[in-house]
Amino acid sequence: MELEIGRLIEACGGRMLVSPADDAAIARGLTWDSRDVEPGFVYAAIVGERVDGHAFVESAIRAGAVCALCSAEPSAAAIAAALEAGGCIVVVEDVPAAIAAIASAWRDELDATVIGVTGSVGKTTTKGLVRDILSTKYKTWATKGNFNNELGAPYTVISAPADTQMLVVEMGMDRPGQIAHLAGMAKPDMGIVSIVGTSHLEYLKTRENIALAKAELLDALPEGGRAFVNASCDMTPLMVEHSRLTQRGVSVCAFSSAGEPEASLGAWAAGDAVWAEDISVDGQGHPRFTLCARGAGLVGEGERRASATLSLRGAQNVSNACGAVGVCLACGMTFDEVVAALEAAQPEAGRAELVRAKCGAVVFNDAYNAAPESMCAAIATLAAYEASGRRIAVLGDMGELGCASAEGHARAGRAAASAGIDALVCVGELSRGTARAAEEAGMPRENIVRVANADEALAYLTKNIAEGDAVLVKASHYMGLDRVVEGIVE
Repeated sequence: MELEIGRLIEACGGRMLVSPADDAAIARGLTWDSRDVEPGFVYAAIVGERVDGHAFVESAIRAGAVCALCSAEPSAAAIAAALEAGGCIVVVEDVPAAIAAIASAWRDELDATVIGVTGSVGKTTTKGLVRDILSTKYKTWATKGNFNNELGAPYTVISAPADTQMLVVEMGMDRPGQIAHLAGMAKPDMGIVSIVGTSHLEYLKTRENIALAKAELLDALPEGGRAFVNASCDMTPLMVEHSRLTQRGVSVCAFSSAGEPEASLGAWAAGDAVWAEDISVDGQGHPRFTLCARGAGLVGEGERRASATLSLRGAQNVSNACGAVGVCLACGMTFDEVVAALEAAQPEAGRAELVRAKCGAVVFNDAYNAAPESMCAAIATLAAYEASGRRIAVLGDMGELGCASAEGHARAGRAAASAGIDALVCVGELSRGTARAAEEAGMPRENIVRVANADEALAYLTKNIAEGDAVLVKASHYMGLDRVVEGIVE
């Protein structure tokens, strides 16, 4: 970000408590952690569950912050520090809303194509693929990790350098209106929805409601914008119809890991498309397939095909790859450029990332998040992996499933049993349903271990895994199974 203080203050509104010494001074970043303040930064005082950021306004200003955003008047010492340093203090009603307003102002200054990414599962992987492919040709900036909420998405925009050409913004949600808010800030030119699953049923109650919440990204696309939708997802026709994409002049590219999109789905599926054929998974879990594309930016090239192998593991990532390819072709890359970059793209940390345990076992670190769909896909990847020892699945609770929780956890247990997993470690109260379903589906009781938390899972694994074993660790992030991975890996 490189915004004049006067423009920044105008964007976020509020009451000026201390005026800046120079309206033309440039704000060059933003943080809500006072320890990360650098000269020229804006400090946002956020009231958290355990810490009130207003207590650190003075230290932030003394560290070089040119502006402090507050929702309450800070201490007299903070005001004195701002007066002494020539910085400003602005009191706003809602600090996160002010951050979003600043991000929106900076987005307007950027001469970049903005790509919004959402979906129930696969959005972080899709974002990473789009970023990795585009960065081989363009100055690209993207959401770090899955920093995709009301603070993370604006931060992605704010932190984008002035010379950014492609800006990839991941957008998460658990309630209606959240993606609309983020899209209103980021103003995407393109939008991709990976898939509509069962995450967030706790709040949204039905998959149709989840689809409509995800479709808020498509609703935000302007005339002349581009939408990328999953032809293999049963909720996609609803989203396309609801968002009136073709009627509003938004181009649609269908993608699919289940072969060529069928025209019977609608006119949107008969146009630009990217799909996969002949999918297989090698002994290391890498998908191989024939990548196919028609239209989708292939100017003068007609339909193109090429063999592709992903560095990412799991057949589920073929769908994410097809969607990312569609986006990158639309951004001006050639088919050959995209295929080469796709094969070189690496997995996100904590997303089926392969690491080595101290004892020599191979560990699939997929502990960042989980939903029934991604859980079953990860189990299939583990089952396909060539291991000289045992295949062990460490599966924890999945959150926000609401009425689908019992069936979602049972589905994971049945998947583990049918995949022939050698041992199943179920972590948490909800995952007792996973263990029960696995036993009912035929997995021997002695191969199923039930533990209460990450510490107990780590204690069990430390004593019971060996060189040659392949271990999958996966759960919703709040279960803390990343500690299990850290504990068994050097």
